[in-house]
Amino acid sequence: MNISNTSSLHDLAGLLSGLQDVTKTAKAPKVEPKQDTKDEVRISTRAKQFQKAYELVAQTPDVRPEKVTPLQDAIKTGTYNVRGEQVANKLIANTILDTIL
Repeated sequence: MNISNTSSLHDLAGLLSGLQDVTKTAKAPKVEPKQDTKDEVRISTRAKQFQKAYELVAQTPDVRPEKVTPLQDAIKTGTYNVRGEQVANKLIANTILDTIL
């Protein structure tokens, strides 16, 4: 067993001697909340715009019949014809956009 003058209690006493007694310091005055105050919520203009856009999107149908019906009719009658060049151009354009974004 090793006994020395520098124990952890000695170190702790040195640290505590530098601390002030908190009870002797002046206390800040207690502030009472006002009784007539009301909570208030403010919604920013940008948030209102997002809400409006969300409502418009929610009202928009997922399928636009004015676009789909003529295509369905053309496919059924066998008159729907797409040039390969158009498909290739769209694929390339979409690939480039996906890479950039």
